[in-house]
Amino acid sequence: MAVRLLFLDDDPVVRVLRVILSSDQDPWIADYFAPEHIDLTTLLKAAKGLRGCDGAVIGAGSAFADASVAIFRRGEIDRAFMTRHPRLKLIQRLGERTDGIDLAAAAERGIRVSCLPRRTLLYTAEHGMLLMLALTKRLLAADRTVRDGQSVSPPSAQAGSVVYNWAAFNVAGLYGKTLGIVGMGEVGFLLAKLAHAFGMSIVYTKRRRAAPEQEAAVGARFVSETELLSGSHFVSLMLPNLPEYAGYAGSQFFAAMRPDAYFLNMSRGVLVDEDALHQALVTSRIAGAALDVHAIEPRPAMDRFSKLEKVVMPPHFAGGAKSGLLDEFEVIANNCHAALRGAAPRYEVHA
Repeated sequence: MAVRLLFLDDDPVVRVLRVILSSDQDPWIADYFAPEHIDLTTLLKAAKGLRGCDGAVIGAGSAFADASVAIFRRGEIDRAFMTRHPRLKLIQRLGERTDGIDLAAAAERGIRVSCLPRRTLLYTAEHGMLLMLALTKRLLAADRTVRDGQSVSPPSAQAGSVVYNWAAFNVAGLYGKTLGIVGMGEVGFLLAKLAHAFGMSIVYTKRRRAAPEQEAAVGARFVSETELLSGSHFVSLMLPNLPEYAGYAGSQFFAAMRPDAYFLNMSRGVLVDEDALHQALVTSRIAGAALDVHAIEPRPAMDRFSKLEKVVMPPHFAGGAKSGLLDEFEVIANNCHAALRGAAPRYEVHA
């Protein structure tokens, strides 16, 4: 019987792998990875036998029953799903969390479960730390000061002596500060873990409170959004890109923040009312902002935000190069082969 791969959700990353396995010549693939140029050779070699051209059956959602492998990022796989797919050999999640998977039912039926830690999500969490450090250390302005030879301190009379902070920057750090995460999903928990290691306090809001053990692992405390905004030194917006969240961070949102707080957006530009954010910055309602994502991408050159020193604006690359997805896909292909021959996949989890 042919291998039957069922992709359960239409998350963009899940969709990319589905399209590659369905037809690696689909021009949509090059469009997705642009402007990067990718080489699929290694992935296609690993995926031999799993591609449409090899006879594999590839579907999405509820396209068919009796799947060999179920691949997903968001959603649930319960006992009823497993009943509809009696030949299921592998449940493969993109992401290391196990919630939504009935691990006990999978174990009873001998179904392997793999939850793949996504390097791109880890990179995004790292990027959040970078942005917070760049803001509180005034990294861009400080670097420019050294390059331009600016100084507000008198030259030292002693050649070779140390002149600490000769540009007189009022900088601080992250230790002892509070990070507020609005919408703490998988990336939010990774960011919280890193921030906790820096000695930060973590508060968060989300639609459904996390399990106590998840909170304890990162030292996070569930609070109302009002408390989060009024008490956090850094506010990171990490909501999903859903229509109901368009313009979520608006004038009331920024008005509720501390005047010495910084705002971070690594989710999507459409979730922020940039008029309201600009007003909050120019009136010093908030201390600064870091925007990895933008209302218009690429952001127009020399727009109004580029004139503000209190803003850091990378070009939407928190997760690293898009080509990094190919490494994740290769792991998934190898996991499929392993599970189909009865071997353990990488990143296997148990009940």
